[in-house]
Amino acid sequence: MSDRETESKHDRVLGINESISRRDFLNSTLIGSGALLLSSLSPLQLMAEEDWTGYGGIGDYSNSNGNTREVLEAGHQIRNGVFQSLPSDIIDTGETYDCVMVGGGISGLAAALLFQRLAGPGKKCLVLDNHPIFGGEAKRNEFMVDGQRLIAHQGSALFLVPFPHSFIGRFYESIGLANPRLTYQQWSGPSPQMPLPTTPYPDTGANYGFYFGAKFGQNPGLWLIDPWNKKLASAPIPEKAKAELLKFAAAAEAEPHPRHRPFPEQHRRHLSSNRQNGQGAG
Repeated sequence: MSDRETESKHDRVLGINESISRRDFLNSTLIGSGALLLSSLSPLQLMAEEDWTGYGGIGDYSNSNGNTREVLEAGHQIRNGVFQSLPSDIIDTGETYDCVMVGGGISGLAAALLFQRLAGPGKKCLVLDNHPIFGGEAKRNEFMVDGQRLIAHQGSALFLVPFPHSFIGRFYESIGLANPRLTYQQWSGPSPQMPLPTTPYPDTGANYGFYFGAKFGQNPGLWLIDPWNKKLASAPIPEKAKAELLKFAAAAEAEPHPRHRPFPEQHRRHLSSNRQNGQGAG
């Protein structure tokens, strides 16, 4: 057997030519980085509580802002096997459930509702979530600014109108969204109307702004309103960073918006043939 054949055989035994998953690759690289962390501070140790958790709003929303440090540490405890055995002071409530949904976001809540509808009478479902308010990314948030309570979405900045008679369309109808083409609230009150954007993305007009706090040397903080039209003037960041951000914004502006892009011809022909064959959406 030649040296090349021997080497090839050994490669097959070792799996050299086998594909590697992204997870396995990352796990292997963590071995080396973990060794470095034995003699230095981890990213978690470098970040203070407020840096990791961030500002969460007011009331129940103050602790409902994504993966807080408390949630992160609980995840690490699960990884470390802390919860493998039940605690000694556990209380048996005597409750039993036919189904348990882990996660109270829109998917978990929808799954629980469908279980309730399909499982039949007398069946019970428990929904567990690691935040005080259900909803996941779809819930709103509340802030107090200059004595005024402001209400906005937390993470879900997009609502897609479903195809008529599709599964999601029928589901929306079943929970009361018979006409999901939502309308915007009309301005009311004695103060002059403030033009507000209908999207949280950068092309949001003159009332869009960046806030720079103490970490940018601003105490009190600085609001830079309409930053792109002002070319980031007076922003307390290095000139090189300004230039890179403006270059990025200009490139994004030049890119055609998805809704304005022409539909690919091969997709158009495919849809046309489906219609002719009686195949519709939903």
